Amino acid sequence: MKKSKKEIYIEAIHSLFEKRGVESLKMEEIAEKIGVTKMTLYNNFKDKEALLEEILSFRGRHYFSFMSRIGGDNLNAVQMLIKVLEFQSNHPMPDSVLFYRTFKKCYPDIFERHIVQLKDTMASFIKDNIIQGMREGIYRDDFDPDDIITYIMGTMNDMFTGWVGGDKEGLDLNMTHRQFINYHIRGVANEKGLKILDEELKKL
Repeated sequence: MKKSKKEIYIEAIHSLFEKRGVESLKMEEIAEKIGVTKMTLYNNFKDKEALLEEILSFRGRHYFSFMSRIGGDNLNAVQMLIKVLEFQSNHPMPDSVLFYRTFKKCYPDIFERHIVQLKDTMASFIKDNIIQGMREGIYRDDFDPDDIITYIMGTMNDMFTGWVGGDKEGLDLNMTHRQFINYHIRGVANEKGLKILDEELKKL
């Protein structure tokens, strides 16, 4: 499907924010950098806050559309997580620390709303995956999914907060995410699930 002009603008501005952060870029400079007039930019985005909301929506759509697709592929619980690994290998997360650091500093309310939505979506996906795996008989059934979710989300929050705040400078989120998924599956899968995991990993 052909991209609209607005979608093209959003992608270009997103790339600009990744490199320069949110704080230093004024609307006039953004327009100049992406090759449009200031009027054109304001016709598409009423102000910088509206522009940032569009950027966040753009980032979310890319990931959530993938999550929706794999949910309809009739995969078992282990295979779904392997698909997440494959997606990440083909679409590595950019080094977004400058974007998030300046985003949090300049627009804390929007930042918090975005993080809450992200956490809720992630927690829902992980819990649904655990329940699916239990139902399929490939995950253990001797633990409470809610307890695992609480632990995982707390750990992720600590890691992300440290990464944005600078306490975990240089953290490779792509590698950390891959290692977490492998660790997580091996923690919740039973013997049958582990056999599926080992077979799926051979295909990567």
